[in-house]
Amino acid sequence: MKRLLSAVVLIVFTSAIVVANDEFPIGLTLWQSPSQPAILTAPSHRIPALARCSDGSLVAVADYRLHLSDVGVKGSSGVSQIELRYRRSMDGGQTWTEQQTVCERNTSDQSDWRWAMGDASIIADRESGEVLMMCAAGSVGMGASTAANPIKIGCFRSTDNGVTWDAGTEMTSDIYSLYGNEATALFITSGSMCQSSQIKVGDYYRIYVAFPIRTRTHGNGTGVIFSDDFGRTWSVLGPIDGFAEGLVYEEGKVAELPDGSVALMVRDDNGTKSVNNGKKNFCRYIYNNVETGDGEWTVAASGITGMCNACNSTLLIVPAIRTSDNAEVSLALVALPFHDVYKRDAVNNYGRKDVGFVFKEIVSESDYTDGLALASGWQRGLQITDKLSAYTDLVALDEGRVGLLFEDNGKQGRGLDGNNETEAYDIVFHSLELSDITGGLYTSVPEESAIVSTDLDMVNKKSGRLFDISGAPLLGKKNTIAVSDGKKFIVR
Repeated sequence: MKRLLSAVVLIVFTSAIVVANDEFPIGLTLWQSPSQPAILTAPSHRIPALARCSDGSLVAVADYRLHLSDVGVKGSSGVSQIELRYRRSMDGGQTWTEQQTVCERNTSDQSDWRWAMGDASIIADRESGEVLMMCAAGSVGMGASTAANPIKIGCFRSTDNGVTWDAGTEMTSDIYSLYGNEATALFITSGSMCQSSQIKVGDYYRIYVAFPIRTRTHGNGTGVIFSDDFGRTWSVLGPIDGFAEGLVYEEGKVAELPDGSVALMVRDDNGTKSVNNGKKNFCRYIYNNVETGDGEWTVAASGITGMCNACNSTLLIVPAIRTSDNAEVSLALVALPFHDVYKRDAVNNYGRKDVGFVFKEIVSESDYTDGLALASGWQRGLQITDKLSAYTDLVALDEGRVGLLFEDNGKQGRGLDGNNETEAYDIVFHSLELSDITGGLYTSVPEESAIVSTDLDMVNKKSGRLFDISGAPLLGKKNTIAVSDGKKFIVR
């Protein structure tokens, strides 16, 4: 394994901070939890997952928790039960269908993996109508999981862009067996899985999913698996007998970097109470052989400070235009709580409050060489809410917009385990422009349909110069944006 850096490095925000709006953007509530949830009388919602399908439709998924608790949590009333509910949108999130249930829970057999199904992880194939959803399942939680009696893994499929779903299958042994006889607990991380836009081996583009995993002799860490047949079979990304140096054991998300290598971002709860400790742990996987998946993880490093709670969040990388010079770049986005007070009460909720965006520009490989480079250079952007808020998921939408599905307006309730804390949220959707997220520092790359060839009326016949979107001369600059009659085009 490469040893490039010290295992953990704390990275502070760069000095350019975008001030949050005084008035927060208005989102659309897809699921609403009761204001005073109780264990049995007022089921709650948690854990957002969002996918954009090949036909442009959106599928939003959330836990419907009957006992305000995670899979496997026990109490005097029994073992927690969860169902997965979903809604669809055909217009970019402006309107949504009524909620439906992916698969109803089993109410008679606690040994059945369908006893509880929660923390959905979802991906829609970029070329077909197939959608894959995996989830934590059963009546055993992550903490109590053993090799003989593990927390389970469920799998659901749709072939019509999420309109209907099959009855589901259990994939516990399929995934655990990838690690031989080593895995004792494995928790597929909720939210968006990642599908490559560059690597296609067979009929499908490669997909990735990350998870915390405990093993018998190799310790605990965050693992990543990949599939070239859209989740029917899987392989481990990297060695099965170890994890990236410095990588924490928590919920993780994968994103594809511009060169086709893999970025892994993991929720970093080390030093949760301190705003000086990074809240995300980053590393990079570099392929030696793309087809087989052989490669190496770089050393991990921690970044994104100034807040006190690490939550499950998606790492989304999108094309963007830097408005200062109209240069085309990649932009990494994460949405997570900004709050900097770690107290367990109805006002602070351990810092799970004030969700907003952070972003990082990616121009060259030097911006993602390793974990340290990935952890560096983050700026604070638009704050979305000042309410109790936690988990988030992100997808790229049409016209360069970004879709955010997140837990907002948290309510306190007592779960089966007796914890009196915020266990219920509204699940809210936003469609946002990059310019709003970044305070005008970046804007979206125009859709291909809006890109036209250079028009003569953009040429100053006296000087032979082109003009950019602000009306200033381009002066020979290339790979930038110009405008004619309200239409954008790229000057190559």
